[in-house]
Amino acid sequence: MTLKRWRWTVLFALLGGIAWGHAEPVQVVVVLTPAGPELKIDVQMVGEVSTLPIRGAVVEARLYARTPELQKLLDEGGGSVSQAGDPDLLGAPLASVPLEEPKEGGYRGALPTLPPGDYVLAVVDTTFKGEAAVAAKPLRLPPPPTGATLALELPETSTPNRYLLYALLGLALPALVGIGFALAARGERREG
Repeated sequence: MTLKRWRWTVLFALLGGIAWGHAEPVQVVVVLTPAGPELKIDVQMVGEVSTLPIRGAVVEARLYARTPELQKLLDEGGGSVSQAGDPDLLGAPLASVPLEEPKEGGYRGALPTLPPGDYVLAVVDTTFKGEAAVAAKPLRLPPPPTGATLALELPETSTPNRYLLYALLGLALPALVGIGFALAARGERREG
């Protein structure tokens, strides 16, 4: 391989690392099931573009009273909220729970059962320091005995520059190591 081709290979590897570092919207499916004094929450998160399960996320489920202010946000978003930025965008929740990941891309938790009425359920992702994604939809409690399913979308987030730099270095490092091994192997073949 000529030196010119190696330059293109290195450039492609570095540019590929930059493309991998950008966030994508995340499809979220929430299943709510009544369980005595609790409301069980099962959440599946999948990348919209990659269709891969989202692993290792820091996710929280929150229930809010459906106030006129929240209803206005829901109306502006076509019946849902999907915004990046402030994790407390919707105000103070009536109840919240951090979700655990018992299986890849699947998160689980339980909220206390609230009195019957109209609420807003939000999923808040704060995986990366300095950024948050919020998705919310209206919900009527109690859900049917068989449960209720909500489809949400967490928006793309813009990772702060210094965190993006670390992520890109982390992605570029394996490519550079691979290129180094390829060059070393090529050099050994010439000598032999």
